[in-house]
Amino acid sequence: MPRHMFDFVIAMALLALAPSQTHLMAAQDSSALMQRPLKLPANPADDTCAISVGSRGTVPNQAHIFGGSLWFGTGPVYFALTWKATPDDDATFNLDRVPLENGARRAKTPWVSVPSYSGPILIRGRALDASGRKLRFRASGSEPTDSLHLEAPQAPSAGLWSMWPASMWVPGPGCYGIQIDTLTGTDIAVFRAT
Repeated sequence: MPRHMFDFVIAMALLALAPSQTHLMAAQDSSALMQRPLKLPANPADDTCAISVGSRGTVPNQAHIFGGSLWFGTGPVYFALTWKATPDDDATFNLDRVPLENGARRAKTPWVSVPSYSGPILIRGRALDASGRKLRFRASGSEPTDSLHLEAPQAPSAGLWSMWPASMWVPGPGCYGIQIDTLTGTDIAVFRAT
């Protein structure tokens, strides 16, 4: 076989392997995120809750993104509490309007990430009191689990923000922490459900 044909065959074989290698690398990155411990704050005995404050204008208005104008997190991943009815910017919402499903309140919780982030995203959460009740999550089509695994990018075209419609099951009133792990670090957000 001539040398140029040999080089061509090798190049084609490497290209054929590239998608599975990419998938393997993403799986390894995601499992590395699972190794990170939860670093959520403890709720003090006096029941104060250091509630996160959302930001307006951080997430751009793009046709495929829904969830309102108030987003929580410091990036590269943000979420919205779509059942929040109060006009203030803190992460407090009333569970009365949130549908009850399987013994917990299922709150719509869309997630977005900046266009420049590419890789796995791991989302976990629990009550900050002694009960440690877990939040459960579900992206479209999956069963609720104790952790939500996303992979960016997830956008209609390059240069747009990634977006995932999802739900979060809240077991009842209380103070909750959400930990968002990405390849760039860990972000913590705290909300109160009343």
